[in-house]
Amino acid sequence: MHAAALLQTGIDFANEQGIEVRLELLDGSESGLCVYGGKKCIFLDLAQNSLEQLYELGVAIIRDAGIGVVDLPSELQSAWGRL
Repeated sequence: MHAAALLQTGIDFANEQGIEVRLELLDGSESGLCVYGGKKCIFLDLAQNSLEQLYELGVAIIRDAGIGVVDLPSELQSAWGRL
């Protein structure tokens, strides 16, 4: 599956988990998970390419949000299985 399609699958999965995903120009700030008003949001940097955004999204979902790899859709398991 192409990186852009995998990225969209990851964004859709995050949304299903109640996590908003926002693509913003972060001007050197890091991508990652933020919690505000009790809601989780992952910020991804628009300056990065799809593959870099996919990696950052995986890190935020698996490491920061604590969602296990086994809970991911199969196509994301292979992409993020080593994070």
